[in-house]
Amino acid sequence: MATIVTLSALAVAACGGRSVTPGPAPEPPAEPPAAPWSGPTLAPDDVPSAYLEAWRGAENRERCALLAFRDPEPVGEARVAEFGGGWGVAWDLPGQRSAYGVAGTGVEPGPDTYDDWPHRLRWADGSEAGYGPEGGRGPNQLAYLRVSGEACLYNVWSRLGVEHLEGLLESLRLVATPPD
Repeated sequence: MATIVTLSALAVAACGGRSVTPGPAPEPPAEPPAAPWSGPTLAPDDVPSAYLEAWRGAENRERCALLAFRDPEPVGEARVAEFGGGWGVAWDLPGQRSAYGVAGTGVEPGPDTYDDWPHRLRWADGSEAGYGPEGGRGPNQLAYLRVSGEACLYNVWSRLGVEHLEGLLESLRLVATPPD
């Protein structure tokens, strides 16, 4: 004759005869936040001219929207940065060239794109960023950013620390680009 034991009987036995009351259900995972670039678009006059100059000369401008920092801190000098096939803007500070910046690279993200970063951000639109020490050692910080709907891999970098890099990612906005 088979003996039938219920799960609740096993739970009581496993707990030394004490009755077990299940705890509250775990909280569902929080919804990802809205992507910073889903906020108001910046007008061309709201960004340094280096952004439009870099983007206009890029081979990938049809598939890689222009992103700019809403309020760069600390303020520096923006200049066009070379990114083969893409566009880039670097910010120079007194005594520090390319202290931080953003680029829409000529690379289209895919399954072979490096993705072994120690930190990750995700947004509600499906965009995501992996970031950490450049070259795995730092001290410079680098993020690979994939923006939903765009066919380019964005780079965002900072020589001012990981907190600065995270602030830069949160300050990115789309720029309304005038037709040619």
